[in-house]
Amino acid sequence: MSATNIDRVELIPVESTGWNIGLRNLCRKEFSLWWTTELWWIQTVIWLVLLNGVTTIVMLDSAGMSADSLAHESVMTFFLVGATAIPIGIVLTLQGSIIGERELGTAAWVLSKPVSRTSFVLSKLLAHFTGLFVTAVIIPSAVFLATARLLLPIPVDFRDFAVGMAVTGLALLFYVTLTLSLSCFFEERGPVAGTGITLILMGQFFKGILPLPLVLVTPWLLGDVAASFALDEVPDFNRIVPLIAMGIEILVLGVMAAWRFDGEEF
Repeated sequence: MSATNIDRVELIPVESTGWNIGLRNLCRKEFSLWWTTELWWIQTVIWLVLLNGVTTIVMLDSAGMSADSLAHESVMTFFLVGATAIPIGIVLTLQGSIIGERELGTAAWVLSKPVSRTSFVLSKLLAHFTGLFVTAVIIPSAVFLATARLLLPIPVDFRDFAVGMAVTGLALLFYVTLTLSLSCFFEERGPVAGTGITLILMGQFFKGILPLPLVLVTPWLLGDVAASFALDEVPDFNRIVPLIAMGIEILVLGVMAAWRFDGEEF
């Protein structure tokens, strides 16, 4: 982004001090990039095609299935496809969020103003998490529920499904935090994208091979956890452990990102 584009966002006087100085202004800038440009509807179209498109194919290929079986198959497909597609989309979308500004010099320009480096990183995390949660989770989920309950219809409980959405949101927050943290440590996009996508693909190949205690502290089971909550089914593993592990890892990654970016020289 150029300094000219940044200037278009209306700023307000900064009165705060400390780690969050300038956070409000930076959030206004980052959120405006999501909701006053074409980014939000492009992301929405992408996720509707990927998540709801695949799930609709499963729904249509339902000859001979009972309503309960079709509901189980559709919900599992929706959450498991999202467990792979959404993290990859996050990595590809955010790999240049910090690196691009560093390369263009806009990061140094912004940080020459009365803003803290922690606010710089945190504003990106908040804006990208919110934007992706709305476009990749809330809107596709609403379309899925409308399709499942109004058109087919098949039994899907809204409250259980909402818990599954919340778990998907936790997975989304993990990968947003991971990608931004990697962007603070690396100076090129390649290592950021490579590390993130490798982690995602490892889950596809190794989550059924590696010891369960190890897999439980990775994000690899969050799709299964989300589907189990949405279907009100208890899986054959402790689904609370991955949730706690992800919460801790998100906090650690956030602290690491702030620490590393605080030592950055511009």
